[in-house]
Amino acid sequence: MVSEKRLSKLQVLITETELATIDDWRFANRADSRSSAVRELIALGLKLAESSPEQADQVLTSLRKLSS
Repeated sequence: MVSEKRLSKLQVLITETELATIDDWRFANRADSRSSAVRELIALGLKLAESSPEQADQVLTSLRKLSS
């Protein structure tokens, strides 16, 4: 992944459902830790937003509808 040294912390409040979903993804994708899984999911989302902005917007719109 990134060879850059990690110097910043980010605290995020999430629901139990979101945590369970992250854990499910982590185990299905053999991520080393929750932190690693979250970093990979962030990288995945950013890559999608960069390479396919329309598709990323559709996904984001769907996610926002689910959470409202």
